[in-house]
Amino acid sequence: MSLTETKLQILAEHYKNTFDILQDSLRKRDRLFLGVLCILIVMLFQIYTPQEASNLIVQFISDKLNIKTQINLLFIQSLIWFSLLAVTLKYFQVVITIERQYSYIHGLEKQLSNEYGQGAFTREGIAYLKDYPIFLNWASFLYTLFFPTLLLIISVAKIFSECRTVGFKTILTWFNMTIFLFIVISVVLYLIVLYRKKKDG
Repeated sequence: MSLTETKLQILAEHYKNTFDILQDSLRKRDRLFLGVLCILIVMLFQIYTPQEASNLIVQFISDKLNIKTQINLLFIQSLIWFSLLAVTLKYFQVVITIERQYSYIHGLEKQLSNEYGQGAFTREGIAYLKDYPIFLNWASFLYTLFFPTLLLIISVAKIFSECRTVGFKTILTWFNMTIFLFIVISVVLYLIVLYRKKKDG
């Protein structure tokens, strides 16, 4: 069924607005990805050289906030865990939203292409997927599988390191373990969503 000129113009404008929203989401995703990486680097530093990392973190916080009293390092670790959960959740949320937006945009492109002819409005659909480069498959693998796996590995190593050095005597240790479990659950659910999305095509 052919669309009227007015409806077609509205649909084309809607497509443009939807694509702009997608671009905003992509920029947000990239910022959140860097945020997660920064927190993981801090955690790796704590795992590899715990004493040096603790001294640097305490010095950094003391200098920035002008704190003269002794800082509880376990409390700082809990803040790092909580930050990792918050940024990771938001990152996963944005990535899943982007995937859903792609499906929606593909539907709009199909509808518009039927009116304008094949080849028009296929930027994110047919034109993008045609002759898909091997490097983009590799980048997709790194983002969707390697990165979540790395996140899990570092989280497991960090929680084991904390339990070995601090034990289970404080409530902050149990808090960190709870945050760790939330991260594991989030990663698993995220991977399930991406797997189903890929399976559905």
